[in-house]
This record gives sequence, C-alpha cells and structure tokens, in this order.
Amino acid sequence: MSSTNSRLTETELIEQLQRDSVPAFDALYNMYFQAVYANILRITRETAASEDIVQEVFIRLWEKRSTVKSGQSVGNWLFVVSYNRSMNYLRARLREKLGIQELTAVVTAEGTDDWLMTEMQLHALEEAIDSLPPQRKKVFLLCKMQGKSYAEAAEDLQISKYTVKEHIVKANDFIREYVRLHPKEALGLGMPLIACLLY
Repeated sequence: MSSTNSRLTETELIEQLQRDSVPAFDALYNMYFQAVYANILRITRETAASEDIVQEVFIRLWEKRSTVKSGQSVGNWLFVVSYNRSMNYLRARLREKLGIQELTAVVTAEGTDDWLMTEMQLHALEEAIDSLPPQRKKVFLLCKMQGKSYAEAAEDLQISKYTVKEHIVKANDFIREYVRLHPKEALGLGMPLIACLLY
C-alpha cells in the first residue's frame, strides 16, 4: 500500500474503488484482511476453508465495488458478507455429512436472495451501531470491525484499556437489546450473526 493511500480516509478509498482503483482496493484489503479472516476462522474453525472464504469475500467486494456506498462502512459490509459465506460453507459441509441435497431456509451463495439478505443484515447492523454514543461507536468499530486489540484501540483514541473494555461490554449489551426491541428493523440480522459479532 502506498503512503498516499495510507493517508486517505475510508470514504475517499471507497470513492476511488468505485472508479475501479486497484490501489484503493489494496488499501482496503490491507486494512480489513486480518479482522475478516479472524471472523471467518471463528465460525468455520478450519484454516484452509477460512483462507478460501476470505479471498471470495474480497473478490465479491471488487465485483460489487460500484454498489458500495461512499458513506457506508466497508468493515460492516465485509463482516456481513463473510458471515454469510461462512455459514453457507458450514451448511454445505452439513449436507455432505448428512448425505442430503438441501437444508431448509438455506440462502445460496450466488443467488438474488443472498444479496437481498446481505443488504437487510447490513442495514440492521448499521442501524444498531449508529445508535451507539460516538466514542463507544469508535471503540466498537476499531475492535470488532477492524480487529484491533484493546491496547491498540486505547492508543488510537488516547484512552485506557479499561475504558475500551467498558465501551465494548456496553456496546455489546446495547446491540443485543436493540435486536430485542427492534425485531422488524433487525429481521435480517438474526441472533447467530449477533452472537458471532459480539463474541
């Protein structure tokens, strides 16, 4: 990643990505790869599968670059897509083990329903996160979406690790409560994704 790209904001990188900028894509890849990979590995528990899925997720980002909104968090988008891909992988493995062709309510990886579900989940997730107080939102995004440690987040925000931990605990509680109190808005989010996010 060039020093120029490293100084750009995420919004600026998205705007360049929409104009087919490979350097902007590389910058976003470097920014989010570790966090996305860690989320996938936490779900699949398989290194080889996680490596394949994380590549599929970033390929999907490149394919959908023109549809990513400039004000949208790429971290949120990548988290939802990686969750869906990981769950599809687990469903496929389960089908193999059980020797059956289909599982009910399976959202296919490439179908229209998959993209609609992703958009629903992303919207619900962003609604919940955007409802957090500003500082708590910053901490949550740094630790949960960018994969930073409490120490790294504390250094970035010039606060203590204890304060970071307190923000994360309160953010987790708030998002769980948001899903409980806003079932219609959080319809696409679902408790399995929430559990993964708040792990």
